[in-house]
Amino acid sequence: MMNESLCVVNNLGLRYHRGERAILQGLSLSLSKGEIVGIRGENGAGKSSLLKAIAGVLPYQEGEILMVKEVRKTLSYLPQDLSLYDSLTALENLIFYGKIQGIPGRLLKTRGNWLLKELGLSEKGREKLFALSGGMKRRVHLASALMLRPSLLLLDEPTVGCDEESYHRIRDLLLKMKQQGTGMLLISHGRGELEDLADRILILEQGKLS
Repeated sequence: MMNESLCVVNNLGLRYHRGERAILQGLSLSLSKGEIVGIRGENGAGKSSLLKAIAGVLPYQEGEILMVKEVRKTLSYLPQDLSLYDSLTALENLIFYGKIQGIPGRLLKTRGNWLLKELGLSEKGREKLFALSGGMKRRVHLASALMLRPSLLLLDEPTVGCDEESYHRIRDLLLKMKQQGTGMLLISHGRGELEDLADRILILEQGKLS
């Protein structure tokens, strides 16, 4: 691996069941520190499966995914489906996920409040999640993945269904993280989102990237 590479994928092959057509086949890519790589492709092309394989939540049968131990420990994966608790406040959700990620207790509120401020939600931190708009929930969802200060961030449609303000808040924070050295792999169907954020845009088709 090159010194600046956070993750290298070599000849990845993945299928859900033996004998089925491969979802990913011979797929290779690299992601460097402070780089955002966008992935575009039709539904069912295997984009989400790729992120899950890199995150370690979906087994693959061929190839290898290389990253140093320090990167693996600070990898954060944001699925498309919201994984938040409506009965908790926005800040309580962040504290909950921060604890899971092993963040020391003294830092939980500080980090959570900073993220809420960056995302324009300082005044919403004590509100129950069910009372927030869909776009605000998307912002909290992103913040839950950022509590760890990830060096590698895997994003599956982070702004889907967002209003314009939420989109811009999320975009601006991701660009700030890029400047701080976070590498990101980003899936999006949103018009112009990959163009706004990505250094490179790759097309996933028939299990391969181009």
